[in-house]
Amino acid sequence: MKSVLLIGQNGQVTTYLQRILCDDFKLIVAGRSQLDLSKVDSIRAALQSLNPDIIVNPAAFTAVDMAEQESELAFCINQDAVAEIAAYSADSDTPLIHFSTDYVFAGDASVPYVESDDPAPTGVYGASKLAGEQAIVMSGAPAIILRTSWVYSNHGKNFYQTMLNLSQSRSELSVVADQFGAPTYAGSIADATRALLQIIDRQGELKPSQKGVFHFSCGGQTNWCDFAKSLFVANGVNHMVVNAISTSEYPTPAKRPAFSVLDCAKLKREFGIALPQWQSALQDCAAETKASL
Repeated sequence: MKSVLLIGQNGQVTTYLQRILCDDFKLIVAGRSQLDLSKVDSIRAALQSLNPDIIVNPAAFTAVDMAEQESELAFCINQDAVAEIAAYSADSDTPLIHFSTDYVFAGDASVPYVESDDPAPTGVYGASKLAGEQAIVMSGAPAIILRTSWVYSNHGKNFYQTMLNLSQSRSELSVVADQFGAPTYAGSIADATRALLQIIDRQGELKPSQKGVFHFSCGGQTNWCDFAKSLFVANGVNHMVVNAISTSEYPTPAKRPAFSVLDCAKLKREFGIALPQWQSALQDCAAETKASL
């Protein structure tokens, strides 16, 4: 049974991966006390000590607005630490699955982005994640880079949780309706990641065509306002009035992409894997919410 190192312990994706990988792999979960991505000089020794067969890295500095004020820390975690992980992966020939983001794009497209489209991040978070991608590619590591979008779940701080929490004390909300993307359930990400790991396990390696950047989000597209309405319906929250507003009416320190829908055909073509449509995944998340009540 191969060992899989999961970097991060309490994040949205790591929470679901911890639930489902134990049957197929020897799972090594490295929280901050075992592997602190802000202490780059300690990463190589930690990886050598853990000696995994495969590395999965969903961990990142993900506070989009905070990154504008803490750019040095964002680049340390999202670029420098990733470069160190990638160097270890390359030197030891250890397959790496690394997660990135739709924020690497400017958001000015009108059709879904494909992997070969030129990235043009508009903020520190996107720029730091893009720098991490580039570090992996330059290292020559046997790596899969998965760009996902609008991640939500029943764990941690995310849009889904925020909306449900607000509904406990509010009857009306105003939500941005001119930003378009694909909400992606962390549980769906975990299921598809497990499928990728099983492919790597069977093959014993990554083929040349399986390395590089892949788009990895749920299917379809919506906007934040309609997503809010849908998640309330899915959870049987019937008292909420959701009003559509423009991005200019809800200013934030970091600019959000107006359109960040990802074309995931390459993932399907190369691995035979596709995440579900966002509406179906939302039903799965809502079912989990209800089961936890």
